[in-house]
Amino acid sequence: MKDSSKILYKVFLAAILIQLLIFWEVAEPNCSPYQLPQLDADQISPVQYLSKASSDLAKNQQAFIPDSYVAPMLNQWLNMVLPITLRTGLDLGAGYDQWEGLATMRAEYFLPVKAWSDKSIFVSPRLNLTRSEETFSFSAGVRHLVTSDALVGFYAFHDWKRSRRLQEDFLKQAGMGFELSLLPGRHSDLSLRINAYLPVNQRRLISHNRNHFIEESLPTGADASLSLLLPAFTESLDFRLTAQGNSFRGASTNMLGYRYGVQASMRNGVILASAEKGYERFAGDYFRIDGTLNLTFDWMALLAGQNPFSAPYQTSSVRYDRKLSDALYQRIVRRHDLPMGRQEKPLALAAVVAGETVVFHGSFPQLPNSRVTIQISQSPWKDCGEIITDGKGIYHGRLVLAPGKYRIRLLHKASGTTSEDQAVLVGPDRD
Repeated sequence: MKDSSKILYKVFLAAILIQLLIFWEVAEPNCSPYQLPQLDADQISPVQYLSKASSDLAKNQQAFIPDSYVAPMLNQWLNMVLPITLRTGLDLGAGYDQWEGLATMRAEYFLPVKAWSDKSIFVSPRLNLTRSEETFSFSAGVRHLVTSDALVGFYAFHDWKRSRRLQEDFLKQAGMGFELSLLPGRHSDLSLRINAYLPVNQRRLISHNRNHFIEESLPTGADASLSLLLPAFTESLDFRLTAQGNSFRGASTNMLGYRYGVQASMRNGVILASAEKGYERFAGDYFRIDGTLNLTFDWMALLAGQNPFSAPYQTSSVRYDRKLSDALYQRIVRRHDLPMGRQEKPLALAAVVAGETVVFHGSFPQLPNSRVTIQISQSPWKDCGEIITDGKGIYHGRLVLAPGKYRIRLLHKASGTTSEDQAVLVGPDRD
């Protein structure tokens, strides 16, 4: 118990000193810091809220690199302070964004809560602060070494994501994953990982002009990867098959990609070649062939009139199996920081004129079973009645108006939400 208290105290002390190092290490920018306007997050649309880093003029005025990293100094200090058992599972990077005037950080820690010789229970918290977003993640899982040649693992995770500048509600995402490692025999090696991602909530906003309904959520999707080292057919050449695929879909997200290929390598390190075919949504289909040739050069052999080129190292007649027990304490592999899906819907109003009757319909998706006011304008706006939306926010009705030109809109007075204006011409001369 005392050892745990000491470790927690050191971690707490490290977190405080990290922030001190960030602000102490970075030089002051050449211009005064950018003062952001004080705006109410509920009254603005994030798309129309631009930070200083979004301005090309601001970038041209500053010649320095926006991100200053202090990771080398930070990691050196942590190596001296933290015990090796605690430092092994920590992945940490930190910096300072001089355009935004914000500290950036990425920290992930893999902690085996309970470990046996053939199984482990682990947790893995993660924090990622960029210039625009903050993301928190927490994963937990179990791995079991079924036999010396088979390992299975299951884990679940939960993510929270939001903008750093706008203190809005977090978008949430949950998921689960499965991993399998096998040594089927003849020194072959198989690894398989599958992850599924599901959004937990949806954020609904009204644009700053009150004319658009905004829905934001994280995407739904899955990814998988497969790696297979084929059995040893020869004493000098190894072949590995690889395949990866992912699909993520959301309100404005459509990420689809895959790739598969084969790698060939000589055990003496002379030749490494690969062929890969794949597809990415923005790049399209592609096919790639890569190869490298590695040789050592001996000047003495050249001067002696002999062949100066040779293999980097001796060919081994034995291909050693990896230890699956080491995989009990490896970080899980999955996608982090998925893009946010965003969809804007106009609060539309449609109107049809028949004689002196105006038939209208539309919807307020965020206002089900609500009372809204019908307004007409020949200058200024004036109330002309009320109507109740249904369970989906849909409304419809009719008005009888004297001949003339009008503008019609619907208003929810409690929230200030309005539909788009619709111009109509009533009377026999409207054609």
